[in-house]
Amino acid sequence: MKTLKRIYTLFYLLVLFGFASCSANLSLKAQNDGSVKTDFTADMGAYLSQALEGISANMGGGKDIINAASLKKAFTGSDFTGVSANVPNKQTVIVSGTIVPLKQQKTFKGVKTSSFVKCENNKLTLTLSPALLQGFYNSMGQDDRTYLDLFMAPIFTGEKMTQAEYKELVASVYGQELADDMQKGKIVITLTVPDGKSIKNSGAKIGRSSKASKNSKRLSFSIPMLEFLTLQTEKTAFISW
Repeated sequence: MKTLKRIYTLFYLLVLFGFASCSANLSLKAQNDGSVKTDFTADMGAYLSQALEGISANMGGGKDIINAASLKKAFTGSDFTGVSANVPNKQTVIVSGTIVPLKQQKTFKGVKTSSFVKCENNKLTLTLSPALLQGFYNSMGQDDRTYLDLFMAPIFTGEKMTQAEYKELVASVYGQELADDMQKGKIVITLTVPDGKSIKNSGAKIGRSSKASKNSKRLSFSIPMLEFLTLQTEKTAFISW
């Protein structure tokens, strides 16, 4: 249980880096055995990096909120295998790994990887919803919520708030520069078929403010960062081959 707690504590921090950053890229590539190759990069930007650095130091955690060695170690025993991690600078996190096939996946405090990413029957599906992400947040202990709580994001707290209202809240607490950076930010997500395959069907219910593109191998879409952090409706995308 201690190992699992460490895994998910570090995973929560990874979510923080990804979904409270100025930009993030998540690539999900289906494999023929039902696993999913995952590549994740987040760039926090200078203002968020400085804010987190100061907060972490004040909490007695030092300046390194997360590092490559501890991040890679923390995924041991999780639904991810072959994990590699790189933190080239204090603003950037890069993580790669493979989500094991559905039948090998575990459940921790009601949280299932397959609730978000599912690969079965020649179909790869991604689901993001307020209910799922609030359930993810609620599964944490109080200590694990600390960093996510710093940004008071409605997607985790369940509070109804417009993008403008949330931006104003961030500006009042952390400054206009950080609020402006977050408004410019976006999450880019790409779903790719296995090698040697082509897309037979695809779909995306992502709303009008998100943008999608597709070719024979992949479907990509982007979500504005402030929209994600104030998400009020489910977003889904899938590809089949």
